[in-house]
Amino acid sequence: MSAPSSQPASVGPMRRIAAAMEAGITARTALAEHTGLDPEMVDAVLDRMVQLGMVSAETLGGACADGGCGGCSARAVCGGAPGADAPARRGPVLLTLRRLPPGR
Repeated sequence: MSAPSSQPASVGPMRRIAAAMEAGITARTALAEHTGLDPEMVDAVLDRMVQLGMVSAETLGGACADGGCGGCSARAVCGGAPGADAPARRGPVLLTLRRLPPGR
């Protein structure tokens, strides 16, 4: 796992997450650890980045099994685990940071 970001706290969460993704950090939990942000904040920022077109989200094949989350190795991080808020989508999602034109 990578060391926490050395960026100052004055750098906003969106820039911190974008920098971490550019550095190759892809898992939600790893983004939280690297940026020092709460996992809930990471989720909110990623959702906003998708809305703004900064990140694309693609549901991957092989979504959740019919039996539910019980035997799934990603159950703790995907949001589909019992007790979690019901996600709009289930299963793994690929998030890709997009290159934006300068000035945006």
